[in-house]
Order: sequence, then C-alpha cells, then structure tokens
Amino acid sequence: MSKSRLFLPVVWATAGSLVLAACSRSEIDTTEVIRPVRVMELQAGDSTFEESFPGQIEPRFQAKLSFQVGGKLTARLVDVGDKVTKGQILAKIDPQDLSLALQAAQAQFDAAATEHTQLKTDLERAKTLKQQNFISQAELDRRQLAFDAAGSRLSQARAQLNTQANQRQYGDLRAPGIGVISGVYAEAGQVLAPGQAVVQWADENDVQVSMAVPENRVSEIKPGQEASVLLWSGKQALAAKVREVSPVADPVTRTYAVLLDVNDPARVSRFGMSATVKFTTGAKSTAFKLPISALVAEHTGAFVWVFDEKQGVVNKRVVEPYDVSESDFLVKDGLSNGELIVTAGTHVLNEGQKVRRFIETSDLSK
Repeated sequence: MSKSRLFLPVVWATAGSLVLAACSRSEIDTTEVIRPVRVMELQAGDSTFEESFPGQIEPRFQAKLSFQVGGKLTARLVDVGDKVTKGQILAKIDPQDLSLALQAAQAQFDAAATEHTQLKTDLERAKTLKQQNFISQAELDRRQLAFDAAGSRLSQARAQLNTQANQRQYGDLRAPGIGVISGVYAEAGQVLAPGQAVVQWADENDVQVSMAVPENRVSEIKPGQEASVLLWSGKQALAAKVREVSPVADPVTRTYAVLLDVNDPARVSRFGMSATVKFTTGAKSTAFKLPISALVAEHTGAFVWVFDEKQGVVNKRVVEPYDVSESDFLVKDGLSNGELIVTAGTHVLNEGQKVRRFIETSDLSK
C-alpha cells in the first residue's frame, strides 16, 4: 500500500473538522447580542415650573459724550472706572479758536449797535425836517428803511454773539449726572469733529438686566412679570421686574430682547456681569427628575430612551428638558408615570434595538 493511501483518511478527517468548526463559528457570529441597560422607573413629583435664561447686567442710562464743536483735544481728565458728579469737567478742547470767534462776534455786534444808533438819530432828525418841509416824504421813507435794516443786522449780530458765547462754553465736556466712566474713545492731541465720541458715561443708580429670549418662549414673558436674578459672583438672588419686551426679533439671532429693572441696584458692583434670570409660573405641575446621563442631544433636539419591558426594546422619546444642572434635569411633558428610562449606555443604542434590563447585584440578593 502506498503512503498516499495511508494519509488519505487523515486528510479527509482534518478537512471535515475544519468545515464543522467554520460552521460553528458562523452560527456564533450570527447570534444577536442583547445588550444590558440600566433603567429607572419614573415617579412624578410636584415641581414649580421655572424658565431660566442667561442675562447681563447693564446700566439703564448710558451715553457716549462728545463736544458740540470741533477742535483739538487738549486734556482728557477721566479714565475708565472713574466716578463723576453732575457738571464735572471730563475733557477740554483748545479754546483759542473759540475765543477768537467770540471776539469777532462781539466786534460785529458792537459795529451793528453803533450803526443802529446812528441811523436812529438820523431818522429822528429826518422826521423833524419833514415836519418843516425841508425834505420830501421819499427821503424820510429811505431813512426809515435804512433804520429798519440796521435793526435786523443788529439782531443778527446779537444772535451770532450768543451762539459764539455758547460754543465757547462747549469747549468743556461735562458729565450729565452722577455716574461712572465706562469707556474712553479719544486721547489728548487728537483733532475731533463735532459729535465725535470722547468718553462713555453710565448711570450707576439705575441698573437693568438684558437677555435674549427665543421665539418659542417670548410669549410666556410679559411686562411687569416678577423674576429673580442670580449673579455668578454672588449666591443671593436679586429681585427684578420685566420692563420691556421687544416686539421685533434680532435679524441675526432671531431672539427677542427683554429688559428687566433690578429692585436693589446698589448690590450690583460691576456692569457686564453675567447672570441667570429665572421666571416662576407660581403653579404646581407634574415633572420628572432624571439623571443627566439619560439625556441625549442631537441637532434635531433632545430625547431619552424608553425601555419597553414587554417587547424588550428601546424607543426614542423627544423631550424638552428644563432646570438642567450638572447632575440632573426636569421634564414636564412627553413622559408617563411608571415608564422605564435608560440611564446608562444611551450613546450606543439604536431605535427598536433589543436590550435586557440590567439587574443590580443588590436586587438579586433580595
């Protein structure tokens, strides 16, 4: 018997075992893996419904101050953060040109006044001569018209003098009231045009909070509505009231500007501070408190996975979370009492995927 015949049964046996092993592996690979998930049963509780929005502390009244006349800025007497009083001089421009213009206006006024006096005397003399028939009526009328024209020139010169006197005073930029300097826009030596901003003044005694509200929430906010403002720099909330709700959306952000008056502005130390504005409806509503790990966010919105224990599958449920914190959040609508919500492994699940409930070791010992 040849060696090839002796090895033939061995070859067939080896090939058969390989085929069986391959079939066995194929059957294992096609077996569906049912992933365990940790779930929690919903238990509703009464919760006061709140809406929170980010805001910013601002002065209610602020203005960019400028000179009413142009000229060279000779001195800026304040810096950012300086507190000022009403009428305090903040900046000055070179008074030389203003002084010369005032002197010229004064000279024109004096000349017009002298001319007016002279023509008045001439008119009185002409009236006397007319009564004695030494001059004609036409000559008297001519002198009357000259006197009237001189009166008009005198009025014009007086107005010009008053204007130049005011402009001379405009060489000093003064604070409109008690407040703080919140910005500077010009330095000494700079030549300014009329109306060009030099400093920005803000009223410290009247503080407001500004915030942007999306269009699906703006209808819930009304003028006069009470709110609480929590500053990031402090733990105690400030009482505030809605003063104004913009009727027009911002063309870029598509949000509506809302302004609130702070009841105690003395407790606000800095403008521009970040704040959280909370509105409370005052009514109790059923809400579910869930761990933040149960929330899944997509570009289309937020949702949670609901576990159907009878079918053994998970399904998406769109929700609108509120009062979101680092550890949990609240859901008012879209969920029912007693439903099972997946709280771990949410990022690896798919719609309709079969899963099984993860049983804690402590539950097995009971």
